[in-house]
Amino acid sequence: MSQSKVLQLPDDPRFLDMAYAEQGALPEEIRNLDSLKPEDKEIAEKFWKAVKSDFRFNEDLRGCLNCGVCTSGCPAAKFYDFGPREMIQYMMRDEADKIWEFTNKKVWACVQCYTCSMRCPFNNEIAGLIMLLREYAVQFALPSAKEILAPYRRVLYTVMTLGNQVTPDMIQPEAFPDWGPQAVEESKNMDVYRKAIPVDLMQRTDVGWHPSLQTSVEMMTIMIESGVMDSIKGVDPDLYDMIMDIYEDRKAQLEEIKEKWQKGELKEDELPDSWLDL
Repeated sequence: MSQSKVLQLPDDPRFLDMAYAEQGALPEEIRNLDSLKPEDKEIAEKFWKAVKSDFRFNEDLRGCLNCGVCTSGCPAAKFYDFGPREMIQYMMRDEADKIWEFTNKKVWACVQCYTCSMRCPFNNEIAGLIMLLREYAVQFALPSAKEILAPYRRVLYTVMTLGNQVTPDMIQPEAFPDWGPQAVEESKNMDVYRKAIPVDLMQRTDVGWHPSLQTSVEMMTIMIESGVMDSIKGVDPDLYDMIMDIYEDRKAQLEEIKEKWQKGELKEDELPDSWLDL
């Protein structure tokens, strides 16, 4: 009497391709790539591999019952051809072609309300996965990212060169009561957090709008060191060049002022508003 062959379960139960080798069939992820246009195949494969290799992917994707509670509570799904369950199912089945299409056409419809994440019985961080796709869409300079960010070019320019009107020491519990007790702890240690930034910066908490020359250089240094400017370079090279030119000019101005101050060539009343930062 012959014994039936036992199939080994996959290491990762989310990807149920254990029978392909037994059936002599190509794995689903390979067959999915074959459905893409030739010009999209390579970049789509690199994109999907990059997303899956991100540590947040395995933390945020845990499984799926296909129950649909995420989509049923999604406000974007009521107005657009969009659904969180659709994305999760594509990820579970390793469908690179569908993820590619979803990222280029639908991922920007999400309003990041996190209703899907709150309702998911599997505790998937669905909104986090959508943000992950968006982040890599910007890094890969996909057409959808360029299109969605185009109207915000001026906003990006302002943020990168001027920052915002909220300084770190303004983040106090009485000003933001809806932030809860966590704001109390953060406000107590704001100076420590600021000085812990691992870049040669001003490390102060009391600089506001309009930013001083030192503050501007500090802020733009953070954007460069954190990779934000690299992402902007992919989606808007002209904006990148414009901001970097401003950064180099301001940095040179600051170094010149510091040098003159150290040599005693400047009096206190001749210094710019940022003289305390020198």
